[in-house]
Amino acid sequence: MQIQTIKFRLVFTDKVQKQLDDLSSKDRKQYDKAFECFANNGPSYRSLRTHRYRCKDGDIWSSSASMAKRFYWRYMGEQSIEVTNIDSH
Repeated sequence: MQIQTIKFRLVFTDKVQKQLDDLSSKDRKQYDKAFECFANNGPSYRSLRTHRYRCKDGDIWSSSASMAKRFYWRYMGEQSIEVTNIDSH
């Protein structure tokens, strides 16, 4: 059996790019590592703990960059994902 890997192209909204630019270098590193893992392995990668939320505008997904940091995204196409928001709690 041959396993095929799919890489995803991540697109960040202007809002997310500003949020990322405003983070400390430590927090930014956590997100960067999660985004790299996400792009290379997809949302099914277990350590990202991905969840789907149904909205009237379509499904919004969330994945975790760490225990307290999450990012929200939606599919734009077969291999493109738009990151729409980040937050920490």
